[in-house]
Amino acid sequence: MVEPVSTRTEPTARSPSPLESRRFRRVLMVLLALLVVGWVVWSVRGALVPFAVGAVIAYLLAPLVAAFEQVIPFRSRSPGLCRTLAILLSYGVAGGLLALAGLLLFPPLIRQSTEFIQSIPDYVEAANNQIFQWLDRYQATVPPQIQTQIESSLSSLGSVAIAAIRTALMTTFSAVGAAIGFFSAVVLLPFWLFYVLKDERQGWQWFYNLWPEGWREDVRTIVAITDRTLSAYIRGQLLLGVVIGLATGIAMAVIGMTQPIVLGLIAGVLELIPILGPILTFIIIALVALATEPSKLLWVGVAFIIIQQLENNLLVPRIHGHVVQMNPALVMLLIVIGGALWGVVGMIVIVPLAAICRDVFRYLYHRLGDEPA
Repeated sequence: MVEPVSTRTEPTARSPSPLESRRFRRVLMVLLALLVVGWVVWSVRGALVPFAVGAVIAYLLAPLVAAFEQVIPFRSRSPGLCRTLAILLSYGVAGGLLALAGLLLFPPLIRQSTEFIQSIPDYVEAANNQIFQWLDRYQATVPPQIQTQIESSLSSLGSVAIAAIRTALMTTFSAVGAAIGFFSAVVLLPFWLFYVLKDERQGWQWFYNLWPEGWREDVRTIVAITDRTLSAYIRGQLLLGVVIGLATGIAMAVIGMTQPIVLGLIAGVLELIPILGPILTFIIIALVALATEPSKLLWVGVAFIIIQQLENNLLVPRIHGHVVQMNPALVMLLIVIGGALWGVVGMIVIVPLAAICRDVFRYLYHRLGDEPA
């Protein structure tokens, strides 16, 4: 009996279709373009600092522009003109508030800042003298064995802190460069900001169109998650800086400290650095108190305890809400990591960046699972 001959052929590897080849080449082109753009941006990062600040300003002004746009009566007939007018009105409001603040605060701020800078050497010398007096009392009253244990513990802690601060400062200063490009960017910033706000919708539409059709809904969701976390954090942190700066300035004026406006400004700016900012503020103001009137140091400490209780128990829960939701120990670790990577800027941006990555990861984790995202 003759067995039938099998006519089945072995499967051969399928060659890619022309459409797949074109898509693959397009992906390679996009990746190459991203690498080139990333290299250029990184090379001139010092000159792009004003545009980074402008991006934050545009992000903060966007809701105000949208609010003005909604109340302009001819927005449906002339949307372009309506958008332009809304931007100009937002410029006027922001400029008016800055001018009012300048008229009220700039004269005393400039005077007190000049006095503060000129007094820094005297403050340092007086604070050193006061600290040496305390050290003499410490050495005269504390037994030598206990002194050895305390000093070894403080030495280990201090070396770690100094190393972290040195790394942060070196990273920060190494990122500064391209002075000519920096000043030209400052001159162009108002015009750049206008066009960013004017073409915001077209820019987002162009960005969404870059993605495949099946991905766009997920990309929109990720952008919405990022916008929710970032906007809440930035506006909340700026509001915290204003409130804490005002509270600190008023408290220092009541206590009778010199240059209370400058001290309040320092507190408001350092408030942008989570957890570490208030500590640095207290150290600076404590040194000023030691240099001027050491008897007021106790009242400075009481004022900071009250302000921190106000911030932690009333302001932070209401302003940030459930945006960050991070344990303070994790926030401290992130601040050290951000400082080691990107200096002072890293200490400021690392917490919202980590919160955004966490929320996006949660969304994608559920999106790729069986349960609905």
